[in-house]
Amino acid sequence: MKFTTALATTALAAGTASACPGSSSWIHAKCEMKVTFSNSCGDVVAEMQARAAGENGWADPHNGGTYTLSSTSSNDLEGQRTTGDGKYTDKFDFNFESTGDSSCEVVACSESQVNSVIDYSTNYCNLHSLYCNSSDGCPTAGTDLTYSESYSSCSQHDDVCVAADQVASMLRGAVSSI
Repeated sequence: MKFTTALATTALAAGTASACPGSSSWIHAKCEMKVTFSNSCGDVVAEMQARAAGENGWADPHNGGTYTLSSTSSNDLEGQRTTGDGKYTDKFDFNFESTGDSSCEVVACSESQVNSVIDYSTNYCNLHSLYCNSSDGCPTAGTDLTYSESYSSCSQHDDVCVAADQVASMLRGAVSSI
């Protein structure tokens, strides 16, 4: 009891806020990270919402998953991503905090909802795909965001979020529709 209370007190004193949505699975993969944007939080939230809604033809570059937002506000965005094959659903949460210099600090987390240990960067990509930019090879819904990432609990965060075959297919479709 004393140890748990000491940990909770330490976390609160350090100002640590967790954005993790939780999982009913005892053993599951997750990715918790901090993202610092040079864009305003308003611009970041708007772009993420637009991508989740598929605006301007945006499609998930990580194997065609589907995003659903369950709660949005100026400082929080919660939802889930279902894999392209419909087999798995992960939950995510973003907490936004504006800084004085028109930039935005975000604590984000994605957690698998089934028993899993290794997710091949899927939870990272669940988050990353909602804000990555053209220099990453990602499509945008309208705003090319500028950011840096740091990881607190995200052992797998390989840059595999843009599925080359899917992007090539999207480009072929765009060319054939011209």
